[in-house]
Amino acid sequence: MNRRLLKILIWLAMVASIVGLYSCGPGGNQVADGGIGGTGITQGRVTSFGSIFVNGIEFNTDTASIMVNNLDATQDDLAIGMVVRISGSSDTTSATGSAESVTYDSLIEGLVNSNDIANNDTLRVMDQTVSVDGDTVFDNRIDDTSLENLPVNSKVEVSGFTDGSGIILATRIEVISLAWSGDELEVSGVISSISGDQFQIGSLTIDASNIESIPAVGTFVEVEGDSFSGGLFIADSIEIEGDGDRVVAEDGDEVEIEGQITQPLDANDLFSLNGQVVDASATSLNGAASQLTIGRVAKVEGVMNGDILLAEEITLKVIASERGKISGFLGIGNVDVSGGTLILLGRTIKVDNSTIMESDSGDNSSFSLDQLISSDYLEAKVYLENGMLVASKLELDGAPSNHNAEVEGIPTFVNASTIEIFGITIDTSAVSDYSFSEQLIEVRGNFANGVLVATRIQEED
Repeated sequence: MNRRLLKILIWLAMVASIVGLYSCGPGGNQVADGGIGGTGITQGRVTSFGSIFVNGIEFNTDTASIMVNNLDATQDDLAIGMVVRISGSSDTTSATGSAESVTYDSLIEGLVNSNDIANNDTLRVMDQTVSVDGDTVFDNRIDDTSLENLPVNSKVEVSGFTDGSGIILATRIEVISLAWSGDELEVSGVISSISGDQFQIGSLTIDASNIESIPAVGTFVEVEGDSFSGGLFIADSIEIEGDGDRVVAEDGDEVEIEGQITQPLDANDLFSLNGQVVDASATSLNGAASQLTIGRVAKVEGVMNGDILLAEEITLKVIASERGKISGFLGIGNVDVSGGTLILLGRTIKVDNSTIMESDSGDNSSFSLDQLISSDYLEAKVYLENGMLVASKLELDGAPSNHNAEVEGIPTFVNASTIEIFGITIDTSAVSDYSFSEQLIEVRGNFANGVLVATRIQEED
């Protein structure tokens, strides 16, 4: 009997059965049930602080070693949206764990080549394509320049999900400067080709004439330098990251990893998450090629068998068209800390350990439900799960000057002067010449007496 089959049989005996795939209402997460605990590797974005919240687990870091960009650090050097790797123990039942080590490495510290956020939600940074979604954290502590107005030649630090091929889904973008001054730059990725003293990472051509040797094609590396010659980035150093591959852990390790699907499900029930090959055959997502598609964000729990992650549980993040936004003032008595909910524009929203909690103040830009006050203005990125609104991200920010509420989503009810989005009644009588079809829209207006009176409606991509 081969090792792969033996692992699957052992797991089946322990779990007894796999619960079938379910859809948690319109837009709900799709989960193939299972789950792991004990000691292992967790990789995902930081969603909040107390200790540190990653993949829905609160990890205690009191005795953990912490490294940030290859330097000794403390928890204060981490930030919301950073993708970290945690070695330690966890208990999925209590959603708590203890970290032995926490490591963060940025994917890019480099220059913005072009900015198409307004039209396509993408940037070109060091000739890598960086896309953003509603859960991407943007941190600019220099001034009030927005992400869509970030100028060419700005220097940014990017964290996110990638297989190293030059396509990155950013979980965090931090502005280092709005004009590069010639300081050191860094880019990470897989060497895709070599020609003489030059090699490629994504669309970036790198001159390695100052380097003794270039690692082999297919190696994941980190390249540093501070100059260009024409369109060439001049490498001052090349460091192989880990073992140079995208394998996340050792044979037999328990793993929980969040990421972007970079290769779709094939006929053998294999797909790739951030370049890590995942076997979905022991889950109810086996054969689900229409769901395990490139670009989808997922969380996978399982056990490493050689270089392959045998999945026990797969959670798919809802697609963009099934997500939306609710923004407004919190109001009095609208937070239930023990129940993990808040009320915004009359709608109850669930907040859990996986919710990204981002504030516009403080060193780590985070907050908790018990810190909220009635005058706070919140923006909640939401989706429906089993008929309940769930927040994937909460942003605590300053209130807009010309309206007190916003809603983004696809209308589920329409008549001559009223629509509904996520159960919120919207009076559209003051907005003329607008035809409502099944499309994503953003509504701005003023909320009072249970109704949002629209002052502007804009179609979203």
